Amino acid sequence: MQATLNAIHNQALKILETVGIELFQAEILGRLRNDGVSVDGCRAFFPPQLVMEAIGQAPEAFTLQARNRSHDTKIGGSEVNCAPGYGCAAVCAPDGSRRDARMDDYVRFAKLVHQCPHLVINGGILAQPSDVPADKSHLLMIYAAMLSSDKCLMGVPGHTAQMQAIMDLAAFTCGGQTAFRAKPRILTLVNTTSPLRMDAMTLDSMLVAARHNQPLIISPSPAAGSTGPIDLAANVALATAEALAAITIVQLVNPGNPVIFGLQCLGADLRSGNIAVGSPAYARQLKITAALARRYRLPSRCGGAPTDAPALSAQSGYESMLNLLASFEHGVNLIVHSAGTLGAFSAISYEKFIMDIEMIAMVKYYRSDLDVDGDVLDLGLIQDVGPGGLFLNQMDTVRKCRSHAWDSAVNLGGTRAPEAAYLDRITARQQAMLDAYVPPAMDPALRKDVDDFMVRKGVDMPRLEQIGQLIGRST
Repeated sequence: MQATLNAIHNQALKILETVGIELFQAEILGRLRNDGVSVDGCRAFFPPQLVMEAIGQAPEAFTLQARNRSHDTKIGGSEVNCAPGYGCAAVCAPDGSRRDARMDDYVRFAKLVHQCPHLVINGGILAQPSDVPADKSHLLMIYAAMLSSDKCLMGVPGHTAQMQAIMDLAAFTCGGQTAFRAKPRILTLVNTTSPLRMDAMTLDSMLVAARHNQPLIISPSPAAGSTGPIDLAANVALATAEALAAITIVQLVNPGNPVIFGLQCLGADLRSGNIAVGSPAYARQLKITAALARRYRLPSRCGGAPTDAPALSAQSGYESMLNLLASFEHGVNLIVHSAGTLGAFSAISYEKFIMDIEMIAMVKYYRSDLDVDGDVLDLGLIQDVGPGGLFLNQMDTVRKCRSHAWDSAVNLGGTRAPEAAYLDRITARQQAMLDAYVPPAMDPALRKDVDDFMVRKGVDMPRLEQIGQLIGRST
């Protein structure tokens, strides 16, 4: 493994030094010139020493602070955390039919995330709502996430004015800009444009987040054989070059700014040209990504529970389980897309969300250590039952049967029920989570400040009231 990591790392540095990367943002190009980076037009060539010095300034781990401090989340080290699906514009029904996502879908998913103990971050683009003005959707999604949950907050990338508005909105939750800039409070995911480009929105997002000392997930996503080389090592090297360039830029803007090494290296279906995340190539590349992050002493993000399956099916189950298990086994610090996505990130599904959080619970159970303390290894119990005996009727089994045995929330077990019964149990589990949901408390003065800010940004009060009503509903 070490030889593989060395080869990929060296290739990434050679790419940055000799091929360079195109950056479509004048301010950053000017800054790079002043910091010793060779710039030709919009292409920047990064000296290896500058890159290594820059990534050495980023923290190995950081704690993302939530509005409710009991939800604070450490990202880095040995921690493995899960976040829900991100970026889907469509909602997929069990029969595979699709429709555009709406704001009520966004709120409903935010409630489910809030109710799920396995998911530590809420917000971001849980589902891109089609029924709100496009120029206000970034603010409306963050507003809805802030009101419906007090967990850690995922932001939304945007151009400078949009990003600044998101930072201003998030700052209300901690008492203003000074306190906001003092700690990591909102996490923004940015994508490079493979191969070897960063567009203006990505660079604007990086600049604004860094100026506010807020963490970034740097997430190149080349697909082996289409937007990246077909050989997986070369694909990872390309993604690494893009990530290291972005991290270098962030550190030059704000030394010590938290960043996550977040390669999302994809496979490709070369029969169609589509990306492939159900392919084992996806899981194979994530294990290298996690190892590279440890080499660079940076938190990692990759993997999840994605699938190429267009609808809930056996394929969606086995592809997602491979990717999810690989993410946990290789110690990925933040696993985005842990719940809900279908069709290679093209849609989100309520049923898949419930199925995925069931799989997260299974993986956590599988990976936990066996308890050998106390009376677990009870020789007297074995002596009492003896050869050929039965443990089912022992008091030890009766006492522990509800706490020690694996009990699925949705599986049918050994019953011979039709497949529809499985969907019925998923639906019932989803409704039980929504029925148990209680909106987290928000100080009325804070709520007024947030509402007033949204109105000043051009959002009409009836739309804010509609979101409040959606949060208060149980469906």
